[in-house]
Amino acid sequence: MSPGIISGRRPFADGTYQLQTTAPISPGSSGGGLFDEHGRLLAITVSYLGDSQNLNFAVPVSLADLTTVRELD
Repeated sequence: MSPGIISGRRPFADGTYQLQTTAPISPGSSGGGLFDEHGRLLAITVSYLGDSQNLNFAVPVSLADLTTVRELD
């Protein structure tokens, strides 16, 4: 578990967006959950910019396609 804050919202032309977070995302840990202080799933971590500090991104659960996750259950 790593502490962090959601520091921004990065919109895309198609109307979707990703959340920028200060919670670190290291190689191999994308696909993990981003939770709030009450344990609620907010987003799925997807990427980080390796040359920058605190540029980590997650897709909000409301926009995520969880079909594959459901199939694995």
